[in-house]
Amino acid sequence: MNIDSTLSAYFDFLKFSLNAEAEIPQSVETIVWHDFREFAKKQSIVGVIFEGMKRLTGIPVNKPTDDDIMEWMQLTNKIEVRNKVMNKKSALVVRNFRREGFRSCIIKGQGNALMYPNPYCRQPGDIDVWVEGKDKDVIAYVRNLCPRVRALYYHIDFPKVKGVDVEVHYRPTYLNNFRSNSNLQAFFREQGDKQFENIVDLPDDAGQIAVPTPAFNRIYQMAHISNHFFNEGIGLRQLIDYYYVLRQGFTPDEQNADRQTLRRCGLYSVAASVMYVMREVLGLPEEMMIVPSDERRGALLLREILEGGNFGQFDTRYGHNTNASKPVKNIQRLYRDACFALSFPGESLSEPFFRLWHFFWRQKHN
Repeated sequence: MNIDSTLSAYFDFLKFSLNAEAEIPQSVETIVWHDFREFAKKQSIVGVIFEGMKRLTGIPVNKPTDDDIMEWMQLTNKIEVRNKVMNKKSALVVRNFRREGFRSCIIKGQGNALMYPNPYCRQPGDIDVWVEGKDKDVIAYVRNLCPRVRALYYHIDFPKVKGVDVEVHYRPTYLNNFRSNSNLQAFFREQGDKQFENIVDLPDDAGQIAVPTPAFNRIYQMAHISNHFFNEGIGLRQLIDYYYVLRQGFTPDEQNADRQTLRRCGLYSVAASVMYVMREVLGLPEEMMIVPSDERRGALLLREILEGGNFGQFDTRYGHNTNASKPVKNIQRLYRDACFALSFPGESLSEPFFRLWHFFWRQKHN
């Protein structure tokens, strides 16, 4: 993929921000800090970039102005405050489910933030909690508290916990391909006990939560990336999360086992494309890559990341962020599937059939 000089400078600085031992890149001399901030906001990585900016001491040219620093600081301070709120609310959610007899695990979110050198620099979203139990039982419990909420195949919305959105998952995520998804759900069931028992302390005595193990995250978060890539869009924030998952390390035996699981779940090609972004944009060393990178597919993934931003929120090409009618959105969704079909046929060609099956699933459960 041809990357222009502006993006190249952004990627150089992102690698610098992620690696505390890296030297200041020479391309910092060309960065327009206001434009870079807009790029960081689109990708929801303002806090991550600011970690690098704090290390810009003594550069002779193009140093961020005091106004630049103040604008970034205002944004990062809000991120830190929000993280502290989310930590407390995540611990509260886990305690509440435990009190009701459910084991639970916080997937992504505040568990991912713990992997960052500064756990307050990751921009938080909502709370995703995986609750142990059959879908019908979890749905019944949530609807007993809030009767009108809509259930999807993998989660049901929960009433806001003091202003914070909560998604209650009975399945951590899913895939469009029925066979791949069946194998993925089997993996989740096999690994569930370890995740519900993996208790960690949150910063500043905010409480305790269960979080996934690194071995589980290497599969689950790849499936999460795949799901959003094919169905909505994916951004650099999610790729940076996975960067820190891989930085946790793995043995050769674990790598071989992960590769088998990725193949069984139809995720190997997506994983190879993610490794391309890991190398080119985030600077992950080759020895930390779970599979060899695929430049062709990776370039496609990177183009989608840059076009759509965080979770594809800025992408209007396929209709899901527009005011188009439902029939038009469905046609645009098919167009999106077609765009990915040659590179990722398993998920792309399965998406229309899964969407039809999901329609009937929702009729049964809503």
